[in-house]
Amino acid sequence: MDIVSQRDIQGTARYTAMAGAMTAVGGDPSAVQDNPAGLGVYRRSEVTFTMDMLMNRFHQHEYPAYVSKVNNFTVPQAAFVFSFGSYGKERGLLYSNFMLSFQQLARFSRTYSAVSTQPVPSLAEVIANKTDSLSEDAVQAAGRWDNPEIGWLSCQGYDTYLIDPLRDNKWVSVTRGGLVNNDIMVQESGYANAYSFSWGGNINNQFYIGVTLNILSYYHNQTTRYHEVLGQDSALWNDTYVSQSAIGVNGVFGLLYRPLDWLRIGASFQTPGALSTTTTNYGTLMSKLDTIHTPDQEMQNSARESYYRFPLRASGGVAFQFQRYGLISLQYDYAHSAYMQDVHTLKVGLEGVICHNYFINAGYAYESMVKTVKPQELLYNTVRTDTHSQYMRDSHYGSIGFGFRNNLVIAQVAYQLRALQMDVFAHELCQTPYDIRALNHRVTFTLGFHW
Repeated sequence: MDIVSQRDIQGTARYTAMAGAMTAVGGDPSAVQDNPAGLGVYRRSEVTFTMDMLMNRFHQHEYPAYVSKVNNFTVPQAAFVFSFGSYGKERGLLYSNFMLSFQQLARFSRTYSAVSTQPVPSLAEVIANKTDSLSEDAVQAAGRWDNPEIGWLSCQGYDTYLIDPLRDNKWVSVTRGGLVNNDIMVQESGYANAYSFSWGGNINNQFYIGVTLNILSYYHNQTTRYHEVLGQDSALWNDTYVSQSAIGVNGVFGLLYRPLDWLRIGASFQTPGALSTTTTNYGTLMSKLDTIHTPDQEMQNSARESYYRFPLRASGGVAFQFQRYGLISLQYDYAHSAYMQDVHTLKVGLEGVICHNYFINAGYAYESMVKTVKPQELLYNTVRTDTHSQYMRDSHYGSIGFGFRNNLVIAQVAYQLRALQMDVFAHELCQTPYDIRALNHRVTFTLGFHW
């Protein structure tokens, strides 16, 4: 799964309440993250700070009574906007604005469990297939862990008696092709953050341009326990831990055009960028065969460096301003990744002014992540021992918010509900995934001052 490609609709309370449909609106720090031309809309300096509470509820579709709960508090956004205007000037560059900001792009806070709904091939079958062509001497050799032609699962499977050698370097699993029942537990934590420097300009109060330089920071932890019932007195357990951290840079370019007082058209492009990634993983395998427990297989650790291309993103939107009564904003986002299928997101946001200083917001977003999924195949010689793969499917966001703004203070609160589906494959021989459903509740509060 391409987890770095994930972006949550989060940020300031106004941005969250409008489902992120602000590419053609601007005037908000989180909207500037999507389209830096929106920074040119500012006519005053500003500082904002956001806090939110995320409450995740996960369950397997077939067993809705078994719910995993994760509550998480964080600060997803903070920004300083410095506005410089050319007072008395009516043409040309009227405002030149700068912003220093922190924006959390995604938060990985998940815990879920699932059980097989029908018998499936054993993980021991996967290990036997990966070990074919290797001799028994090679798999038990002293330097096997450092041999680039031998996968760690093969070594673990041999040590725990889950695979047996045949002639001609062929291997067979203890299940001999039989089907088993399994279950899995996954815990995830981490984040993807952007530390940004942005510039936005206002030309003739009609054209707005902007550019952002992002320093991207990514951190993800995943702990997995996979279990199989091999027989009446037989079972296996595969415990793995994977940690990834990365740092990189990318840029965002944006345009905003106001041909009429009531119409704004916005577009932005985010470069792919590059992330330098460090992956650390370790795991242990244990089996119980015919009432005899094998000791935990020797735990191994691996760390490797790699480069990851951050997804290309583009956004386009249109906003209709109804004088002092509010606005309607429509937006389409596109993300292209080299590692998974393209992501398409449709957003609509509303803002209505209740009275002079009070306003309400609402929004809806539909995100299409993956249309077709299949189990991820491990390389025969990989050091990774986590065999499951998970894919985000379609997501639906609904949100509402309330805000207050005067000449000094900004105070906003928002509630967001996200419904999503994940398909999780235990390993590459499982053709039927676990069907994981989730409801994510987010409460966001933003406080700001401008002058």
